Amino acid sequence: MEYKTELENFLTKSGEKSTQYMHLRLERLSYQSILYIVKGRMLERIRTKRENIEQYKDFKEAQVRVDELIEQLIKEGFTKQNTKILQDTDIKYANLSRREKAYVYDKAKWHYDGDYPKTLLPFQAYIHTGMFVTWLIINNLLTQKIVDQYQTSINLVKQGEMSGAHFFEEYLDGSLSSNDLSEEGNAFARQYLNKDDNLYLADYIDCLASSLPGEYHVQDSLENYKKLEPMINQRYSKFKNFNI
Repeated sequence: MEYKTELENFLTKSGEKSTQYMHLRLERLSYQSILYIVKGRMLERIRTKRENIEQYKDFKEAQVRVDELIEQLIKEGFTKQNTKILQDTDIKYANLSRREKAYVYDKAKWHYDGDYPKTLLPFQAYIHTGMFVTWLIINNLLTQKIVDQYQTSINLVKQGEMSGAHFFEEYLDGSLSSNDLSEEGNAFARQYLNKDDNLYLADYIDCLASSLPGEYHVQDSLENYKKLEPMINQRYSKFKNFNI
């Protein structure tokens, strides 16, 4: 026997860089009701989502839970919308995805082919983005295709036996793009590691290069990554709470 959708609500809250949303769907079967709570944000080219599922034996109890959630969201500034907006948005994203080329976050050659210290080896240009790659690997935010293809090396990075800079150089050819990241990874990187407002590079310099001649002088070490990691974690936590 199939579940029947009894209630469905879609609420949004517009922000400067994205629109937060909450999608509530209550389905009922003869012996239980299931409430699907999907939240995330709608960005320019992607919709993030995190889903929680709550089960209820009593349908009225589930209805009360929905009403409580809606009341709380409205207090937080959300407004009710037609669920068709969600469908139309997903169609728009799908069309954009088919037309859009990969978004390139960084390339090592942009650095060592540019205004780069002549006394340094080209590998130093891989380190700053390489540390972000380490963080992506540890947090499982690369695509499944890359994970499947380079599982052994990914495990080495997670174990601290290979640096993300070496992985970035050897397996990503020194180029990090939207094709390499998961949906969640791209949503975060679009805000944190974009070319117009590179908060990551600012954090990197502040944490590791403030006392050095420049960001290219940072050494590729696990110790340096461990210093940077809490800053990225904090940014990611703020991103997940819609406040990067």
